Amino acid sequence: METKTDRTVLITGAAGGMCRGINARLGAAGHTVLCADLSLDAAQSAAQSVRDAGGRAEAFAVDVSSHESVAALVDAVHERVGGVDALVNAAGILDRKYLADHDATSFERTIDINLIGPFRMIQAFAPEMIERRWGRIINISSIAGVTGYPYPSYAASKAGLSNLARSLVIDFWGTGVTVNSICPGVVDTPMVIQEIRDQVPRKVPTEQIIDPDEIGGVASFLLSDDAKNINGADILIDGGATRYFQLFDRP
Repeated sequence: METKTDRTVLITGAAGGMCRGINARLGAAGHTVLCADLSLDAAQSAAQSVRDAGGRAEAFAVDVSSHESVAALVDAVHERVGGVDALVNAAGILDRKYLADHDATSFERTIDINLIGPFRMIQAFAPEMIERRWGRIINISSIAGVTGYPYPSYAASKAGLSNLARSLVIDFWGTGVTVNSICPGVVDTPMVIQEIRDQVPRKVPTEQIIDPDEIGGVASFLLSDDAKNINGADILIDGGATRYFQLFDRP
């Protein structure tokens, strides 16, 4: 099936390690990549990497934990490129705290960025997709939201993010907009500590750490017409880890 390759795709957290693969694959597929990050300098560097590879990209600053910042992003995107066809919610943090180490403020901060942030972005950009009768929303969740995780704020935020996608299929009923979650396992990014890397050969059946390019490949597929009936799904990219072992031993 022929795939339209001139979509405009907004990616939050675009300067992060996992987004290296997403930005590159979407740019290579012919999409215009809007790189949004908390740091404008970092977003500009991410956009420049796409352009250096022959793609089209623009850079924007956004703090997804701020309603005002998201509203300003909407205005900036409309002024510069006219709107978006697809949204990738990749901005997120990992707070390595066990239950006893958390206070309400630290727990709430993770939930605000990882879960409420994507909600703000979807609420801001979905209406134009609905009006256009076509749209793709991709939440970058995690297998931590499927299996549980020693760091409860992260696990809770990712479980909520996946369930948000499953629930929004009702809101988008018949609109041409789909919403899905990509749930990676151990991805080769600076966020992954050496302790986890060392466990991969005995806890991941493929014995492989995931390349960010693989995440980008799935994101690119979800933008294609071949994926138009994939909706409300958790797409696990984990080498089979969640089907066999937990990624962490009990602390």
